[in-house]
This record gives sequence, structure tokens and C-alpha cells, in this order.
Amino acid sequence: MELAWLEDFLALSSLRIFSRAAEARNVSQPAFTRRIKNLEYWIGTPLFDRSVHPVRLTPAGEVFKPTAHEVIKSLSIAKEEARDLASRHGEIIDIVALHTLAISYYPVWISEIERSLGALKVRINAENFSSCVESLLSDSSDFMLCYQHSIVPTTFDDDRYPSIKLAEDRLIAVSAPDAAGNPKHTINSGGNFPYLAYTAESLLGRVTSYVLEKSNLTEYAEFRYENSVSEALKAACVEGLGVAWLPSIGIKNELKDGRLIRISSYDQETSLSVKLHRSIERSRTEIERLWALSSSKKLN
Repeated sequence: MELAWLEDFLALSSLRIFSRAAEARNVSQPAFTRRIKNLEYWIGTPLFDRSVHPVRLTPAGEVFKPTAHEVIKSLSIAKEEARDLASRHGEIIDIVALHTLAISYYPVWISEIERSLGALKVRINAENFSSCVESLLSDSSDFMLCYQHSIVPTTFDDDRYPSIKLAEDRLIAVSAPDAAGNPKHTINSGGNFPYLAYTAESLLGRVTSYVLEKSNLTEYAEFRYENSVSEALKAACVEGLGVAWLPSIGIKNELKDGRLIRISSYDQETSLSVKLHRSIERSRTEIERLWALSSSKKLN
């Protein structure tokens, strides 16, 4: 059972409409519905009567509601007490980041930051985009390190959750080489190509679908493998299993040593912004120092 399920339950019990509750929780409606069902499976009985609109709590749901409130309240208090204890042993900065950025971008970025600020204590949590957003909005992280693209707009209040553009990345199509050193797979031959896909609801999945559509490649992409994490797609691509659109930040070494070959033209790619978000309600010395230095280095 996850804490987010309880928060979803309380949101739906208040708003009573799945789409509105999903929007309030800043997740897609399919993901929200799935989490409500997971909670009901865990409890063993329906919590909402879906035969009416808007939905209403079942008798079991009514009984469960005060317990959900109490659990969330107790855990919130315990979290704050634990953080207060940790702060007395030195300030730890909590960063939630997309898997790709946590692996490929964060080490380089934080090394540059530490050259100016000195050594920092950082706890980084790698998540998918929805979980990153949820972590920031639920006050579980000091910063969120994510990609941003125009087709996946965030719903943040910019005054409360400001952001800084740290870098530009590019989503490019790549293939492993064949024995002769040429691309094993191509996307411009007019035929089908084995496609290594992100999950449809992930940020990179939505952006890649956009690229395929604008490049008239959707009908030629023959599904072969799916994973929400670009590092997993990179590994499959290096093994020659198919074509993947990968962030260039994460494949610099593979492109340099020839394990991957860029096979897309410029108009078959798209740019991605690397953004650092924060909540202004979380303010400590180390947070403000990192934010100020990042702001002084931001891209226009």
C-alpha cells in the first residue's frame, strides 16, 4: 500500500469525479483510476459506488475515510520529526529527478555546483515524470530535476514553484552498428523498423510519439520492446534490438565509441529543456545557495 493511494482516495472522496480528482493530484486519469483500484484491491472491497455520478463512498469507504486522514496526518508528523533530527546532523538536500537525468546529467551538474559551493549533502531519488511532480507538490523534495517539452506542459503555479533552465538536450534516433560499422537499422528506407518504445504515459513516451507523428514515421515503427526508462532502452539498442529515440546527454559515450549511431535527421528529432524546479515554501541555507548559483548560470 502506498501513501499516494490514500491521498488519491481523499481527493476523490472530496471531489467525487475521477477527472477532477486526477487533475487535482496532477496525474493522468488512467493512472489515478489504477491507483484507486489498487487501494481497493489492497483493502479487499470497493470504496466508491461507481453506479452513480458523481461517485460516492460505499459504507466501507465511509468507515475507511477517517483512518486514511489519521494515517496521512501521523506520517506527516513523523516525517517532519525525522527531518528535524536529520537537519541537526547537517543539511541534506532532497532532489527528485527523472531516471535519465539522475544517471547522466546530475553527476556533471552537481560537480560544477560543488566547485563553487563546496561539498553538499544530497539525497537523489530517481522517478518517472508523474512521480517527480507528485514529490514536489507533496512537499517531499526540495528540488525536481526534469525534462520539459511544449507538448507536456506542467501545471505548476510559477510563483509558488519557480524553475530554472539548466541545459538543452535533444531526443535523437539511434541504432547499433552492423559488422561493417554501418547502422544496423534505419528509419529512412520507407520500410518498417524495429521500434524500442517508452511507455505511452511517460514524458519521453509522449514526446517520442509526437516526433514520430510529425516525421510521418508512426506507421513504420514496428513495436519490439517497451520500457519507461531510457537507460533500459539504451541497453536494448546497444544490443541491436531496434531503434530508440534517446536523450543525447545519456548516450555521449556510446556515440563517441561507435556503439550507437545517430540515424535521424534534424527534423526527425526534438529539443528538450532540462529544468530545475523548487517550492518557495521549502527554504533553508543550502537550498538557497544552490538555487542562487543555479540561477546565475541559467540559460536564456
